[in-house]
Amino acid sequence: MSDDSGRPPFDQRIADGYVGKYILVGLTYLDHEGKEIRRAQLHGVIEEAAPNGIKIRLRGVHDARSWTMPPDLRAISTARPGIYTLHGTSERVENPDLLATWRIQEPPPKR
Repeated sequence: MSDDSGRPPFDQRIADGYVGKYILVGLTYLDHEGKEIRRAQLHGVIEEAAPNGIKIRLRGVHDARSWTMPPDLRAISTARPGIYTLHGTSERVENPDLLATWRIQEPPPKR
């Protein structure tokens, strides 16, 4: 469901509860036909959660960088306890609080 602007609903109360939590983010990049191009994973601590984006202070191989993901709270879920091994870097993330997954598709070519 989205609001009149086409954006998904944003609940600041829920978003505020994510601040300070450790999140593991999975990104799948697709070409314009929906074929997978590559995957990436990021992890870190959520610093801010606002209607203009969710800012994450990254850890691991991207330590001290920030990354802002879209403010769609539907992409975030509670992580199951355990050790997550990242495919691209072989980093091991132990017991993150949250998970988020994104599929990013290229637009069709202009004709």
